[in-house]
Amino acid sequence: MKILIIICMHGKLAIEILKTIELIIGKQSNTFAIKFLTGENTDNIINKYKKCIKKSNIKKIIFFVDILGGSPFNAANNILNTNKKIKGEIISGTNIPMLLEVFMCIKENNKIYKLVNIAIKSGKKGINSTTFNIKKKDTNNMKIMLTRIDDRLIHGQVCTGWSKELKISRIIVINDKIYKDPIRVKLLKQVSPPSINSHVVNINKFIKVYNNPKYKNDKVLLLFTNPKDILKTIKKGLIIKSINIGGMSYKEGKIQITDAISVNKKDIKSFYDLNKMNIELEIRKVPNNKKINLINILNNIKN
Repeated sequence: MKILIIICMHGKLAIEILKTIELIIGKQSNTFAIKFLTGENTDNIINKYKKCIKKSNIKKIIFFVDILGGSPFNAANNILNTNKKIKGEIISGTNIPMLLEVFMCIKENNKIYKLVNIAIKSGKKGINSTTFNIKKKDTNNMKIMLTRIDDRLIHGQVCTGWSKELKISRIIVINDKIYKDPIRVKLLKQVSPPSINSHVVNINKFIKVYNNPKYKNDKVLLLFTNPKDILKTIKKGLIIKSINIGGMSYKEGKIQITDAISVNKKDIKSFYDLNKMNIELEIRKVPNNKKINLINILNNIKN
């Protein structure tokens, strides 16, 4: 299925960027560049978007805009949220390296999520300097060695497998509901290895601890019961690059996707949201297992 590309930026920038792209790799089909001039508003852009969609008759769209929350972005958001037949994504911070890579890959990749990943990675890679080395600032955050989803929480695989392999000094269970249950908190701490500090906290308390320089040298294993809680924690400041999925037990309303993992619609949506953040989602029970890409499994189910 074809994917429609709509580029919209303030002024005539979108038109000039598309001219540059086509100068380098030739004319692009199913692509529109839209100008946004002084005196125009979000409604004007929405109407322009609708004309492009009607003309192309393509219902899968990637909008490339300049500013997150700007009028081109808000207009695209309106289109995606008011028309159920249209499926798409909005990418802000658009640059030429990003668009070049997308156009060169679009014939081989007809999945929106794949092109979004390509766009974000190539867009970031295209930002550099010949004079300065861009270095990450030292942070006072604790060292997150593993972020794991496992609704059994602290048990044999965690205690003997992952903790020893990663030389963990602290295990933190993050769950708002369990945090309010003193009996379960006590039981979880009792099964933790004696050489490892263990805690059960809610999301807000974890963020305070995470930002405390007192714990910056700690090697920490984070345990969650579901992906939605990880999303909430990321939105409050947690920075991670990978999530290990170890076990999600079957309950009514879930579908089993592996022998140890069952998911419902909310779980699937959260996993796709995490994937859009370029966070690795890998399935492994123990460290010496081969990594399995969770998104590939979910895609197969959808297809």
